[in-house]
Formats: sequence, structure tokens, C-alpha cells
Amino acid sequence: MLDVARYRDVDVFGMTALEVVERLRGHTRVVEAAEQEGCFVAPDLLLSLWRPGVDPDDEETHYFSAVLLARPGYYDTPAEAAARQAAGLPPGY
Repeated sequence: MLDVARYRDVDVFGMTALEVVERLRGHTRVVEAAEQEGCFVAPDLLLSLWRPGVDPDDEETHYFSAVLLARPGYYDTPAEAAARQAAGLPPGY
């Protein structure tokens, strides 16, 4: 059985990384991760996409191999989490 991860019409593991980024940019902001060449983040979706480096001769690096999907608040600092709680918002909102 193959793992499938989709966001709307985008097959994250079935399309090349560049095609995934292009298609996601039709829906939301996507930026390249500063710490890893060829990896991308859609911060408004709390979505991170990772692939093992970028090598034109290695087909494996043409596709994403891992995806992080997080709930709102995942990247909050302690101060942001406290402000969210003080506002009466449940975690993740």
C-alpha cells in the first residue's frame, strides 16, 4: 500500500517537489526553508515539506519524502501560547 498525502488537488508524494510547490502556491503562500535547500514551508497551513537534498542525477531528491502537518499554535512561543490561553482560545486556535 502506498502512502498518499493530498492537499486539495495536490498529491504531495506523487508529484515532483517543484510541481507540488507550484500547485500549492495556487492556494497559499509557500517559502523555501532557510535551513534546508529544496525543502519548503506553507506557514499559513502549518505545512512543511522535506526531501533529501537536491541532486539532479538522483530521482529520489525530485520528490518530497516527508510532510509535517501541524495544528494552529504548533509554533507558538510560550508567550504566544499564554496570550492564546488568556484570550480564552483552546489550544490549536
